[in-house]
Amino acid sequence: MATAPPQALVRQQKETWQAYFDATRLLLDELDRRVNQDAGISLADFGVLARLADGDEWGVRMSELADSTVSSRSRMSHAVDRLETLGLVERRACPTDRRGSYASLTEAGRVKLAEAQPGHADTVLRYLFNQLSAEEVDGLLGSMTTIKTSLQQLPGASAQAGELDSAR
Repeated sequence: MATAPPQALVRQQKETWQAYFDATRLLLDELDRRVNQDAGISLADFGVLARLADGDEWGVRMSELADSTVSSRSRMSHAVDRLETLGLVERRACPTDRRGSYASLTEAGRVKLAEAQPGHADTVLRYLFNQLSAEEVDGLLGSMTTIKTSLQQLPGASAQAGELDSAR
């Protein structure tokens, strides 16, 4: 059975894709530069610290942390190891499941997150939300939610991706 040839993008789709790709890349690069300038951490580290700040007194279970950051468990384990070495995160065993563990912010991690949050918020507001009308923001939310939901249906995709709010 032959497979259908790949479908080509029409002009408007190409332009939309390229604008989305370029804008996303530029925004993520600027966010990474800003949190590094303000707090000496990467945007990826900021994302982990922000997710941990939403945890309870135990922190966040490592598997949930990986899922919520759309990371593999191995990649998240390495990230937490590095943040633990920096004194920003601590890991502890789950009392009810010997295979599980939790990660939580240390006081130094809370300070580091607090250093990064104002610049992160300023950058998101300045280069994303202040560029759009309220109606455009509503449309963007609807579009991104639709796309995220579709992608979460892919095999191996995290159903929890983005459930915790890191857009402080």
